[in-house]
Amino acid sequence: MIRELASFHKYLPAIESPKVPPSLADRFKYTFIILLIYFLMYHTFVIGIKGIDASTNLISTLTASRLGTLLTLGITPMIIASLLLQLLVKGEIFKFDLSDQKNIKIFQEAQVTFAIIIAMFQGFFSAASMVGFDGLGPFVADGFRGNQSVFLLVFIQIVLGAIIIIYLDQISTKYGLTSGISLFIAAGVSFSILSLIGYLLLDDFIGIIPNILSQAGIDRLQFVIIQMIPIIVTILAIYIISYVQSYKLPIPLNIGGQSRKIEIPFFYLTTIPVIFSSALLFIFNQLGMAMMGVPGEGLLVDVVRYIGAIFYILGPVFHNYNMSEYLAILFTGKVPILNIPEYIHLVIYIIAMAMFSMIFGVVWAEATGQDGKSVAKIIMNNPNVSIEGYRRDPRMLEKMITEYIDGLIKLSSFSIGLIAGIGDAVLVLGTSTGILLMISIYDKIIPQIREFLKVYNPMILKILGE
Repeated sequence: MIRELASFHKYLPAIESPKVPPSLADRFKYTFIILLIYFLMYHTFVIGIKGIDASTNLISTLTASRLGTLLTLGITPMIIASLLLQLLVKGEIFKFDLSDQKNIKIFQEAQVTFAIIIAMFQGFFSAASMVGFDGLGPFVADGFRGNQSVFLLVFIQIVLGAIIIIYLDQISTKYGLTSGISLFIAAGVSFSILSLIGYLLLDDFIGIIPNILSQAGIDRLQFVIIQMIPIIVTILAIYIISYVQSYKLPIPLNIGGQSRKIEIPFFYLTTIPVIFSSALLFIFNQLGMAMMGVPGEGLLVDVVRYIGAIFYILGPVFHNYNMSEYLAILFTGKVPILNIPEYIHLVIYIIAMAMFSMIFGVVWAEATGQDGKSVAKIIMNNPNVSIEGYRRDPRMLEKMITEYIDGLIKLSSFSIGLIAGIGDAVLVLGTSTGILLMISIYDKIIPQIREFLKVYNPMILKILGE
């Protein structure tokens, strides 16, 4: 299947790899242009629709998308294509050797083809849900209502936007600072944080600055202090996540007769487990609300509503960053049907986030060959590696590596889920999952920015104390 998908790539435009590696200055230029195009698409609404709430949520943050714009699909087609093909290959459902450099190129071409196919399917269903096949959908613009051609118009725009993003990802990977997927997620999360800070500072009703200027007394001062909580906890979250991410687990080994330590990042699986966990719990929450609203009477309807309430409490408590309202909901509100306090709902969500992250971490590691047993096999293939203080014993080596790696997978996946859940509970801007992604991406980009400044503007580094 991989080769069959790749065979269609010759009919598509191709982004050639640079013959000479781009300079750091050129990489910055390409990255700036790609980001400019991305944000133009982010604010360009699809012709033929109206009335869509294009505010960001967890899913749109993780997929760098915005409903109703040219970024309606965002990077979703690329993520689905990449994950599915990797799981099929690494799970040995498809026999395909990725250690061969030629095969890697074929695999990448197959990913592009598959991503475009997925974009067409997603675009079809998105256009159908927004405008309908008959042009009478809930979000049809007034001038297009009842016009059947509006479906095709919206479909083409959504798919075209997704294809542009697919090619921008390739350009960014080959000519920019990082992959387009990483760049768009980091840019989307950063934009979300900055826009929410602006909202908290300037909104006429809940804004900190308007409330300070109102001079309405001690009540307003208390309101302002409470409204500053999301900004303060966001700064703390960035610091804590950056600190934890810098920690590495050392594994003591004897390599070539010398004592060495292999350092493995604490976030060994990066943010994959918490992304899956966040998306799943968000879906559970939405499904639960739909099930609780099922009309009718009778035992079966009651059972469906009760199950919906259980799904609902596994997801986050929604809010609009009005801290006074949020705190009131937590301490006075109750979960429908189950009738338990909303703060219990919040505790359940945090625990569910941590537990599901750990489960996804273990499953993902085994599916992609990053678990302890797989890593131990790779290390044991080197005859010069042994456990420090022991003779070379393959069984001891496998046991130690497996204990280290598998223990790290469980602990780090649980911890990253716990951090994300607590962050969401205290209204971290851009969501904790988004910040985890953003920091992991910036960790790769910042060294390049530092090198760029060393060459082109060393004065800035001196001001920053470097």
